[in-house]
Amino acid sequence: MWIPLLAMAVAVSLEPFRIGMTVLMINRPRPALQLLTFLAGGFVMGTTVGVVVLFALRPALGSAHFTLPRVQIAVGAVILVNAALVAAGVWGGGDGPPGRWVTRGRALLEGRSLWIAGVSGLGIALPSVDYLAALALIVASGAATSIQLSALMLFNVVAFALVEIPLLCYLVAPERTRAALAALYAWLRTQGRRGVAVLLAAVGAMLLGVGLAGL
Repeated sequence: MWIPLLAMAVAVSLEPFRIGMTVLMINRPRPALQLLTFLAGGFVMGTTVGVVVLFALRPALGSAHFTLPRVQIAVGAVILVNAALVAAGVWGGGDGPPGRWVTRGRALLEGRSLWIAGVSGLGIALPSVDYLAALALIVASGAATSIQLSALMLFNVVAFALVEIPLLCYLVAPERTRAALAALYAWLRTQGRRGVAVLLAAVGAMLLGVGLAGL
């Protein structure tokens, strides 16, 4: 469970839209507070949804249809489809909606309200297909509740790594952090989606193979 879960979290952390929103927050007034509020909103939403889904799915463990191999196959197939979409530029990269959204959102740079940062964090952590697939993988592992909750928290920590790291770096070197984050965002929009697609494809193929072998 742990290796594919971490790989999925890394892929989520590299979403251009997520990084674009981090770039937006770090260029608003009071950047450290903006990033911290954005991060808090994301954690609140991600953790709340995760806990609700985990406990909602736990009764399904008694079902003959909800077995680890079958979940691995289903999750692997979903991730492979997502990898194909990312590689094609349909989702998670390129010049699609995330880039346009951030461009149009530059007007927000003049605002100081932390509410925008908090609501943006809540929105960025709304359950995606990848997140629901990761939750299904956690539940299907059959691990103890404490371990599943730990896996959930670890996923969110890694998924928000490119908000957490810039927040810490900004406190030491503000301008270098802004420049590095902007460069990373630009690279991901043009070239990074290929690497994310390869990572997702590798995880999907691994889960699919392990699931088929376990039937």
